[in-house]
Amino acid sequence: ATVGTSSPRRAAQLRAARPDLRIESLRGNVPTRIQKALDPGGPYDAILLALAGLERLGLQGQVSEILPPEVVLPAPAQGALAVQARAGDEAVLELLRPLDHPPTRRAVEAERAFLRTLGSGCSLPVGALAVEENGLLRLRGRVLRPDGSQSLTHALEGGDPEQLGAALAEALLAQGAAGLLEGAWA
Repeated sequence: ATVGTSSPRRAAQLRAARPDLRIESLRGNVPTRIQKALDPGGPYDAILLALAGLERLGLQGQVSEILPPEVVLPAPAQGALAVQARAGDEAVLELLRPLDHPPTRRAVEAERAFLRTLGSGCSLPVGALAVEENGLLRLRGRVLRPDGSQSLTHALEGGDPEQLGAALAEALLAQGAAGLLEGAWA
């Protein structure tokens, strides 16, 4: 089967999970991508998109399967929304305070610290997902060769998002994560 995706991270994880699949580049806006998947004469048997994006566009009815994080970890901080305001503008900051969701903020902080410590970026085959339960963060991270032939996955728990993200990245770097990303920087 041929699967279309525009994400090097998703492509590498699919290749790691299912080396029998052909992964092809997929371009266009989301409705165009969906039409390419639905075209019986088209080049794709399936496409892989972010569920968060489909939900934002009201297109979740097009979803036939949701892949679990054990198969495809999301990009660090994927789906998180942020509002920026001037530092010290207490009136605006007070208006925005109800929009803050502390567990989500801490999860995003941990995922971004993981990415930053790896020295990675959003176009590389790196995934992370943090979940907070009972005040404790659990962070899972994955680094893959772009071709999916090798991957490292590790998880840690902790209370401080920055320390947790950095510790997880250091653990994966100690296992050889930097070598997996060689050649993916271009």
